[in-house]
Amino acid sequence: MLLASDTDHTPWSTVRSNDKKRARLNAMRFFLDQFDYQDKHPKVVYPPDPLIVARCREAVGD
Repeated sequence: MLLASDTDHTPWSTVRSNDKKRARLNAMRFFLDQFDYQDKHPKVVYPPDPLIVARCREAVGD
């Protein structure tokens, strides 16, 4: 079901949550990195760790 609904128009992302703190931080980075906004600080908001946050179609089967 996830692979069928993960399209370029409606992407799904997965967050590995074995380490809850790192998972939450990377989920916030993923969300905030998508948008441009005033006072966005690049040392704090940067792309998430690709080993933790991944596109569903790439993560399924791990």
